[in-house]
Amino acid sequence: MRALGNVGDESRSDDLLLADLVDSRARLQATGAAAPVAEALARELSYDGALIRLCVSLDVRATPVWFDSPERERARLERELAHRGIRLPAPQLLHA
Repeated sequence: MRALGNVGDESRSDDLLLADLVDSRARLQATGAAAPVAEALARELSYDGALIRLCVSLDVRATPVWFDSPERERARLERELAHRGIRLPAPQLLHA
């Protein structure tokens, strides 16, 4: 759980946590079809961890345990952030 949890992040500002989230989201979206499975999974875990840390800092209920369906939980947390005025960049479309 350390990779997804908030160990050592107690003093990080919400702005830094948001920057981490935006950066990890960009890396997640940059994953091409040819990316190795381990790399794609690492990018997903990085994004999920950043999402959880930001949500927890904003008093949004979030825990790694609820990621049994990652797409659904990501969408829920992203909606919660949007309700608080934090709109994440739209997914970039990859051109063939």
